[in-house]
Formats: sequence, structure tokens, C-alpha cells
Amino acid sequence: MTCPFSPERECNSECPLFIAPEDLNEFVVARLSSIGVLNRDKGTCSMRVLALSQSRLIFEKTNSRGG
Repeated sequence: MTCPFSPERECNSECPLFIAPEDLNEFVVARLSSIGVLNRDKGTCSMRVLALSQSRLIFEKTNSRGG
């Protein structure tokens, strides 16, 4: 995976958007790993996490009952 703002750079601790699993508590790592957001061994860049969390926020704020 590449760093979102620097395609020539790998998504690792050098990327400012990188989330390392050891920076999170075990519960959060387990949850994010179970839904495929975070690689438990390698970590991830946060753009994907931000996009998923914003999608969830929009979903929760949307009133689909028509009233």
C-alpha cells in the first residue's frame, strides 16, 4: 500500500497518515482487523479509516424512514 499523499512512498511509519497497531488498544485493533480496515501485523494509512468512519457517521445521521 502506498501513502495517499505521496504515491512514491510506502505506507509505513514514514507516512504521516500511518496508524500503527501498537498505537491503539487491543479492542480497537481487534474490531478494525475484523472488518478489514486495519492489518493487525502491518498497520494502515488513516485515509481508509477516516473514509469508513465518515460513511458510518453519514449512515447514522440519515433518516431513511421518510419522516
